[in-house]
Amino acid sequence: MDNHRDEESFDTVIEAREEFMVSPSTGSNPTIRLAHFLKPTMSKTPSPRDSPPLPSNSNVRENVPCEVAFNGWLHPQQQWKTWVDLMKPKYEDVWVQAGIDKAIMASTFTINKNSEMLIVLAEKWCCETNTFIFPWGECTVTLEDMKLCGGYSVLGAPVSLSIDTDEEKEIEAKLLAVRAMFFRSKARRADHHAWMMHFMENARSQVEHEAFLALWLSRFVFASKSHRSVLKCVFPLAVKLARGTRVALGPAVLASIYRDLRLLNSAIKGLAKTKNGGVTLWAPFQLVIVWALERFPALPPKPKMVEPSQPIMARWDRLKTMIDNKKLRSIMDPAGVKKDGFLWRPYKNSPPLKLYNTKYSWVCDNPDFHSELDSYIRCLRVSKLVGMSCIEQYFPNRVAMQFGMDQDIPDCTVPHRNKDPWMDYIHPVMDTNLLSALCARQPDVTLRYYAWWRRRKLGKEEGMKTGLGTGNLSRGLSRQVKGDGSYDSPSGLPSKRKRDQEVFNQKHELTIVERLSTSSNNRCFEDAVVQNKSTLSSSESVDNLPSLGEVFQAYGIMSSGVLNFVASDNVVGGSKIANVEDPKAEGSKIISNENAKEGKPKAHKFCGTVTTGFNKEEKGACHCIGEMASYLENRILKLEKMHAMLKLAKFPPQNKKKLDPRHSVP
Repeated sequence: MDNHRDEESFDTVIEAREEFMVSPSTGSNPTIRLAHFLKPTMSKTPSPRDSPPLPSNSNVRENVPCEVAFNGWLHPQQQWKTWVDLMKPKYEDVWVQAGIDKAIMASTFTINKNSEMLIVLAEKWCCETNTFIFPWGECTVTLEDMKLCGGYSVLGAPVSLSIDTDEEKEIEAKLLAVRAMFFRSKARRADHHAWMMHFMENARSQVEHEAFLALWLSRFVFASKSHRSVLKCVFPLAVKLARGTRVALGPAVLASIYRDLRLLNSAIKGLAKTKNGGVTLWAPFQLVIVWALERFPALPPKPKMVEPSQPIMARWDRLKTMIDNKKLRSIMDPAGVKKDGFLWRPYKNSPPLKLYNTKYSWVCDNPDFHSELDSYIRCLRVSKLVGMSCIEQYFPNRVAMQFGMDQDIPDCTVPHRNKDPWMDYIHPVMDTNLLSALCARQPDVTLRYYAWWRRRKLGKEEGMKTGLGTGNLSRGLSRQVKGDGSYDSPSGLPSKRKRDQEVFNQKHELTIVERLSTSSNNRCFEDAVVQNKSTLSSSESVDNLPSLGEVFQAYGIMSSGVLNFVASDNVVGGSKIANVEDPKAEGSKIISNENAKEGKPKAHKFCGTVTTGFNKEEKGACHCIGEMASYLENRILKLEKMHAMLKLAKFPPQNKKKLDPRHSVP
């Protein structure tokens, strides 16, 4: 059964279920709706061990402790665009068939170097997840970025393919002969410029096209330690591409970017083993710069206006992007909480599938529907990226909102069907939820994800002040109740007898919603428990208390933001629930109150406030989640102050000082 479950999970990439969703930036606008998540998501309640990741370098440095050489970031030569223009009329159809037409055209544009931006981004890099860790969330360079910014295909054969036929072997031999000729010259290498001029002057060469592709691969795709020399290892790729064979260059290029971001991060920390006091990087980092410029609109400069048919690279051709690192951090660090500070979906018409549903069937006008759909599925699935000399892990489930999907707590436990990572990468996917997910609404995050991510911020900023570990977020709510009615301090905190009273006057940054959602064992107390004077001394009594969902239902929280009282036979926690179709929010649930139908006021069980029934038009009278949370926060704070006062009165300090009247309970 377990093996069957793993296989079923591996064959699909999207999980659809109803969840309590909130805004990713503020945690507001709570909505119960059908959400779409990228697999795998964490099924269990997150524990302290499952804390959100931290960037590999938490200490910001003004200067990198070594010299950094971006040798893979090469600009097009003066004659390169001329050679592309000469080759395009003859071989454009072959380029389209091989999926490299857009990548070749993108190589004709110049993206100016900006080492400061790359260093700031590398400071945020997490080597375990291959993502950038910002205070507001995770993001990363994905296969979709490789496809749209670089023009590289994510479908096709692996880059490690070999030539088969005698004809292909003969062409490779001719390329090797030309390369050997250059190595016998004074330069002792097949210099890029000399190689290009040789074949431009000998346009009738039988291997002109293969030589053109070999230079393109060596300079713009897989630059390596043979600096500015045509690489022998790319000859088989050049021969295959010249015959229209599609090769998945996208995952190979992305793997090299991940590898070098890890190396750059290590160099920033001073941990990398550098030669002659420096570190050399070979990945095409111009793609990372374009990724950042497309997603952070506040970064200068403004893009150029280009034709829709032009590559994305054309928007940033030869523009100056230099900006100091302090300014960069001031833009990037708060970007996720500002409106349009970070664009999760900057690319228009991606994927290029204009879907619409008619007569219970999906219709798409794109003739390349199946190819585009397969490409997008590769971008969505957790896998390993096979490069020329490296293999890197790919976790799109950690950045689901970059694909228009909802975000839940990601699970990094990935089942692998084959020992060969490439076989896992190309394994077919059958997912009935994909088409509906592509037509879904603006993505949000689950309530538990929002609280889970706050754990990272609080663990970093508040942990030093209160001694609170990253796994204990509930503070006042998670105190254990003894049999005599007194309280024990939460795990990780000193005894309250030894605490100073000022601890209780600190501002609690966690809202009540976040406290309730951090653990399934944190529950609200119903009035029946208090009336019976019962205490909670075991996990069994805790489990009998109402769940988080029931607490929300009891307070009349609903997806549309308006209390709509409808009679129903389904009663949960003293409130009635009616499933009403809302055309604006699919799968939403509207929660009603039994007495509201008759217009009678009813006091809530926990806080004792009174609400009256009203209809949809009375939107101004509805209770929002913020009001409920604020009310409970104030009550908890007052109770904590009162409890501290009682403790100080019962166990006065040894110096017998009188209580400061400024600490009186309001």
